[in-house]
Amino acid sequence: MRLRLLFEAHQPITIPWDYRTDLTKAVYMTLNIADPDYATKLHNQGFSWENRIYRLFVYSDLTPVHWSLSSHGLTDVRWMTWQISSPDRQFTDTFIKGIERQAGELHIFGTLIEVVDMVRIDPPQLGNGLVFRTVSPIAASMGDPSRSRHPIYLRPDQPEFVEALRRNLITKWQAFHRREWNGGEFDLRVWNPKPKLVRVFDTNVRAWHLHLQMWGDEGLIRFAYDAGLGIKNSQGFGMIEPGG
Repeated sequence: MRLRLLFEAHQPITIPWDYRTDLTKAVYMTLNIADPDYATKLHNQGFSWENRIYRLFVYSDLTPVHWSLSSHGLTDVRWMTWQISSPDRQFTDTFIKGIERQAGELHIFGTLIEVVDMVRIDPPQLGNGLVFRTVSPIAASMGDPSRSRHPIYLRPDQPEFVEALRRNLITKWQAFHRREWNGGEFDLRVWNPKPKLVRVFDTNVRAWHLHLQMWGDEGLIRFAYDAGLGIKNSQGFGMIEPGG
């Protein structure tokens, strides 16, 4: 399920370039206010499969209505739109309850931000070959101990990029459903990539805004829409929506 929120600052603020750090913290704080046990379990345990742990929520870039550029980020911002999504209905229900218990306010960027509107978004009519675009950049990586002790970020022009997205999506589906995925054909293609270097929790992440198509199992395509594609979804990477 997906939510779209409209934020309003009571006075113009600056959104820092690494705003995802504050947003991720605000998500967990909101969940904790509504259901501390759920928030703790999601943060510490998440959903696991084959020794991999996923939090299984994803959110979009912040989209300010008006802004100015500065070395510190986007300044003179009053209104912003934002989306957050999860295949776990408990997540969205708990998040909504947490917003309500905070009287529709979030403490982020060193100030109080009012949630002036929050709506549930109906899922799109999915089908083979539907075109999507990113609303937060997608990151994909691979491990190669012979080259680096850190994950190696992949580029969309590398064959490994699409395969990494496919494997990651199926593994997340298995973690959520707690069973092997035995679906039929599934594939995707990407094009028109635009690089974006994003800093979150003191780490630089190389990610990409792009367009994509998916074919095959519609349940898996819907899961990609709800949970996001690629890595670090719960830190604001890999949200998609229909659109050319």
